[in-house]
Amino acid sequence: MKITKFIAFTILLFLCIQNLYSQNLFKDDFNYQVLDSLEGTGGWVRAGVNLTSNVLVKSPGLSYPGYAGSGIGNTAYLSNIGEGDNVYHSFSSQASGKLYLSFMVRVDSMTSTATTGYNICFNQSTGATLFNTALFTKKVSPTTFNFGIRKSLSTSYSNTVYNTNTTYLVVLKYSFVNGNNNDSAKMYVFSSGVPAIEPSVPNAFATDSIDAVNIGSVVLTNSYAQNGSLKSSSVKIDGIRVGLSWATSLLSGIEHVSGTIPEEYSLSRNYPNPFNPATKIGFKIPEEGNVKLQIFDITGRTVSLIADGKFSPGEYSVEFNGENLSSGTYFYKMDYNSKSHTGSKLMKMTLLK
Repeated sequence: MKITKFIAFTILLFLCIQNLYSQNLFKDDFNYQVLDSLEGTGGWVRAGVNLTSNVLVKSPGLSYPGYAGSGIGNTAYLSNIGEGDNVYHSFSSQASGKLYLSFMVRVDSMTSTATTGYNICFNQSTGATLFNTALFTKKVSPTTFNFGIRKSLSTSYSNTVYNTNTTYLVVLKYSFVNGNNNDSAKMYVFSSGVPAIEPSVPNAFATDSIDAVNIGSVVLTNSYAQNGSLKSSSVKIDGIRVGLSWATSLLSGIEHVSGTIPEEYSLSRNYPNPFNPATKIGFKIPEEGNVKLQIFDITGRTVSLIADGKFSPGEYSVEFNGENLSSGTYFYKMDYNSKSHTGSKLMKMTLLK
């Protein structure tokens, strides 16, 4: 009996560790029908009073070439009309290490009375509200703005000027640091490309007082209880990913298929092929190691970085969406590096629109 329990515990521990490497803590591509309220859909729950300005689901979804959440489903829409609802989605609470939140965001309009406000952030799961790691938008002109990051109190803004009607890829990072009131929040904003590794310098950085006890949910807030206000400015947020590393947030659209350990590493034929616009790619690895999976066009230019991180042994599958690419021949390449294996696999596929 003790041996059986030990084996069961070992398997459970293995699966938990595997999930840390391979999966998001939470993701949502808003692949729902158009809705007049996100509340009650896909695990999203309203917090506080029920106000008239809802977080909506609108069509179409946002697209950002190379991002795992691009072009899937619809998008969350925040109208910022007066004080609106907060909705949150819980995930496994974290109280140490680093936590990453990646998503696409587009500000479609900035009204004449708009100043500054935020629409997405983390919250702790202790029962008390401490919205933190919030992405702020500060109006510069009717068509331009700055992004900023607020850890808990004050906001640090980037000097970069961003444009309305443009989709940006944003990564917010919260780092738990030993001691009191010294955790940090960082913001990275990209207008093109999906970096394989975390940049050494963020666009903005905040370390002001009041640390989060833990972090256990993502919040979408429609200008609720904010000193400044975006005042009827239209904001869309899509492709949310939460992970414990850059790879498991920004890069991961990869699903764990099987824990069976293969004898050799392999890269499978994509299916379907030819495809339009999406296809599935699978790979297997026999031991823990780093996997880099890229898509190239016929000139050798990288058009998508699908994965670049550490994975436990097993079988994995990922969907590649080529909606933003032209018809033609493409190649996908897997680089694998572990204690006992180093090598690459290359396959060809055809996008036919």
